Amino acid sequence: MRPLLHPSLSQIWRDTSTIQIGVTPGCAVVLTGLGNVEKALLRSMDGRNDQATLQQLALAWGADSASADKLIETLAEAGAVIDGDQLPAHSSRPAGRLEPDRASLGLVEHSADAGYAGMERRAQRRVEVVGAGRVGASVARLLAAGGVGAIDIDDGDLVAPSDVTPLGHDPGAVGLGRDRSLRPSLDIATANAVPGEEPDFVLFTVPRAYEHASVVASLMRAGIPHLQASVTELTGVVGPLVVPGSSACLRCLDLHRTDRDAGWPTVLDQATRHPPPSPACDTSLVATVAGLASAQILAFLDGYHVASIGGTLECELPYGLPRRRTWRTHPDCGCTWEHECVPEDPDC
Repeated sequence: MRPLLHPSLSQIWRDTSTIQIGVTPGCAVVLTGLGNVEKALLRSMDGRNDQATLQQLALAWGADSASADKLIETLAEAGAVIDGDQLPAHSSRPAGRLEPDRASLGLVEHSADAGYAGMERRAQRRVEVVGAGRVGASVARLLAAGGVGAIDIDDGDLVAPSDVTPLGHDPGAVGLGRDRSLRPSLDIATANAVPGEEPDFVLFTVPRAYEHASVVASLMRAGIPHLQASVTELTGVVGPLVVPGSSACLRCLDLHRTDRDAGWPTVLDQATRHPPPSPACDTSLVATVAGLASAQILAFLDGYHVASIGGTLECELPYGLPRRRTWRTHPDCGCTWEHECVPEDPDC
């Protein structure tokens, strides 16, 4: 290991013997009682000196080798140091564009390679976006900017003037197919995509995912995780993120709503088939929903148990402050029922 003080964290000397690395509570660590040897060791953690060299330096400066080991261990546990040996000489991804995202992922993971391996894993992921209106287009571009390697757009509609937003479709794309409109902004991320491969994740941004009920059913059977994100009137909703067989699905939510309001199926059917002539879709609310949705998807693809599993993240105008609502699996849905074997079943 060649320790390097984390290049994405600030180094602040609170006094002559106390250093703080990082600023925010989730990243900061404070080391106090540092003597001249420890301060010299910190200056020598530049990614060029390996641990054995730092031990020798500690001995040369009148301390024991264990002082170097303890300092490195403390910093590594706090995520305040990375390993120069694990930093790649080059990356297959455009470094400048993804550098801030790579740095952020490295801090999240406390990874010794500063997030490079994590970004390479993202580059191998494939996400399908069903519905590329204001919300879908924005999420697609954010996922591409976050390093997702392949993004497929499932939307045959043309770009309307009302689809144009700062995060979504460009003004010059009006009249083009929504999938074609997004292609230039997604090309960098999807340059190595293989057509026809099954997605790792599917995002629905259509007004109701039930317009694609057969697709949802196939995802449940195939075990492909999926998320719904939408804006309806003054409310933006992200979730649930469905992990087939283990968390509440879209049907679970409607069964719960029907338990509380017997008229919900009628409301859902008519609202889906007869949308208002001039639907509301505030640009700032779209940005909030798209940001939450893309963050949930990226974190899930990175291996984290995210807040929208078994829940929805909801924000309402005029304030737009998100809140989380918990949704449990519905006992009548069957989406998490265990397979029951019968004697004549050869697979039992």
